[in-house]
Amino acid sequence: MTNTTQTTNQFKIKNIESTVHKSWKICSLDKALEYQNDDVVYRFTTLWDVSFAEAQDLFLETKKWLWLCAQSEKQRLKITTPMLIIDEMWHNFVLFCREYMEYCQDRFGRYIYHAPTPHSEKEEYKKLYKADPISAAEKRMREQIKQLELIYQNLGVETLLKWYREYPERYNEEFFKQSYKPMKMNWTSSPEMKKIVGLFKAGKLVIRN
Repeated sequence: MTNTTQTTNQFKIKNIESTVHKSWKICSLDKALEYQNDDVVYRFTTLWDVSFAEAQDLFLETKKWLWLCAQSEKQRLKITTPMLIIDEMWHNFVLFCREYMEYCQDRFGRYIYHAPTPHSEKEEYKKLYKADPISAAEKRMREQIKQLELIYQNLGVETLLKWYREYPERYNEEFFKQSYKPMKMNWTSSPEMKKIVGLFKAGKLVIRN
């Protein structure tokens, strides 16, 4: 590939990215927060020992986080330990696939993906830390400060303090150990299901297309 061809291809890619970014119709914060879904909130209360009102507030903060993610085209934001309860609500919202997709498309013009930190990235940091702990720590600190600045600039000091001071105290390690509600399931088949399976086995029940 010649330099001219390579430059032309890079130009095309940048133009495509620019067009895609322009098509993102990111809404105002108020528009992002006005969305309500009691099913999402209620399901969270079945998983964690929190009131409906508390779950509603966590859902509100999660919508703030999603709006912030949509604003950050160049900076990849990360859920850090103080914000793990927001991560749990995000997991919960994502499971409502159609509603979550519609929310993202309507508010941000694109789907906001929720993906874990890649294993390769973790290994790269381990290598950097092993080779130079101070540089590794400084690099991570710079990333964290950049994210804190973004939160402060877009959502204000109250949200910053809520996520990084209030939440670590309220939703601490003890909370995560004691407040999760294990799913109650009946691990045996019902009498009706056993009877149906028995009929299949005996060849007395056939499903025709």
